[in-house]
Amino acid sequence: MTTSISTSAQSPYDPTAAAAVSTQANGALGKEDFLQLLVAQLSHQDPLSPTDPTEFVSQLSQFSSLEQLMNLKDGLDLLAVTQTAGTSAQMVSFIGKSVVFEGDQVSWHTGDAPTSADYQLAGAAKTVSVTIRDAAGTAVNSYELGAQGKGDHTAPFSGLDRDGKPLPEGTYTVEITAKDIDGNSVAVSQRSTAVVAGVTFEHGYPEIVLADGRTLGLGQILKVIGEQPDPVAVAAPVAEPTTTPTTTTNTTPVIKLPGQTDHPKTTSESGTKLPTPPWFTTRREQ
Repeated sequence: MTTSISTSAQSPYDPTAAAAVSTQANGALGKEDFLQLLVAQLSHQDPLSPTDPTEFVSQLSQFSSLEQLMNLKDGLDLLAVTQTAGTSAQMVSFIGKSVVFEGDQVSWHTGDAPTSADYQLAGAAKTVSVTIRDAAGTAVNSYELGAQGKGDHTAPFSGLDRDGKPLPEGTYTVEITAKDIDGNSVAVSQRSTAVVAGVTFEHGYPEIVLADGRTLGLGQILKVIGEQPDPVAVAAPVAEPTTTPTTTTNTTPVIKLPGQTDHPKTTSESGTKLPTPPWFTTRREQ
């Protein structure tokens, strides 16, 4: 009598077991899901054709690598959060201070004092031309600065148009061009200065809000200028009190004898006490 043994191989993948594996909210498999799939594969392998040990070790190695990558990702996320918090605290400390950044715009408000636009020349220039443009790009004023050397310079902004009339409030572009003695263009790097009014996190990362509403990232800032002290709040130096020497007046009553015009000396110039003359008395004898 022969007994037949079924040799039908069972698939190492069981849909029922795989359905029990939970996925993350975004549909990606985590390390726990990977481990459950590995255990399910081992539990439902063909007894007559077990999993190759080499393949099993390879899968374990992949699982270990996945776990290390997940831990590394968690550490990087924590580092990013910590760095963002530190950057946010640093940027909040800029409020009320002036910052210098690359830009060619100047904010103008009625009653403001004349200001200037900073720029840097890459080389010596024979002529430097300045054109002021409004928000629409229309030139409202222009002037020449003449020859200037290499380095940092400033272009004055008076807030007036060509006719000397005050410009409307708004943001203006200061366009600066320079040419050398041969007529070739000289590179100009323009800088703007503005007061920090606040910090915004609207886009998921901190940005500085300027007084005119523009926003800047931390990487755009070239320099931070501290607040200028209020001259009214600065206390005047206190003068040291002067000491006036005091003199001690001898209040001992003086009794003069007939014919005597002054009280006899009781001490010498060196401070030695002198004997009292026999004819002097401080009271009348009864």
